[in-house]
Amino acid sequence: METSEMMKYSALISLAVIVAIPMTGFLIHLFVTRLLANLLSLINPSGKLFLFVANTLTFPGVCYHELSHALFALLTGAKVKKIVLYHKEGNHLGYVEMIPRGPLPLKWMQMSFSACAPVITGLIGECVILWVFATLTLPTWGYILCGFFFFCLLLHMEMSGADIKGYLKGIPFLFLLFFLMAMAAFQYGTASIVESASLSASISL
Repeated sequence: METSEMMKYSALISLAVIVAIPMTGFLIHLFVTRLLANLLSLINPSGKLFLFVANTLTFPGVCYHELSHALFALLTGAKVKKIVLYHKEGNHLGYVEMIPRGPLPLKWMQMSFSACAPVITGLIGECVILWVFATLTLPTWGYILCGFFFFCLLLHMEMSGADIKGYLKGIPFLFLLFFLMAMAAFQYGTASIVESASLSASISL
């Protein structure tokens, strides 16, 4: 593959990944959170039942969501000032206060990765739970517990409005990062193909 083609496909892959991350959170919000809210509003129109499910019953998902923000902030060099996992009034989810540090591109990276962290770690967590379901033999209570945690993570994988704003600030850095990763993958793949072809030719000779 020529360099110009690798650059074109790398740019397309980078754009696709950048769009796919918040879109995943949006689709989960649309088809899971809103659907659950509408169903529970039939039982309790005031919305208190939904808040109970979202904030209290699925509290492990709240912790996973907020700790994901904090983890990615720390890994990228930001300072985590405060982590709140639950408001006393019980009407809101938790939040993380972070202070970006370093040069401007580094701050963009910290804000973007911290913002989209719940989607990325949520997908990883869901894959691990599905792997457990598919490969391990568990007692009945184990399957119920795994199903509960799967629901908790799923309900809290979305990105808030503040998350989206933070994510958008780092779009230039994310594009460059994913572009370089795609280019490296293409280069490695091309080199592997050439090496395999050379090896096959030498064996046949």
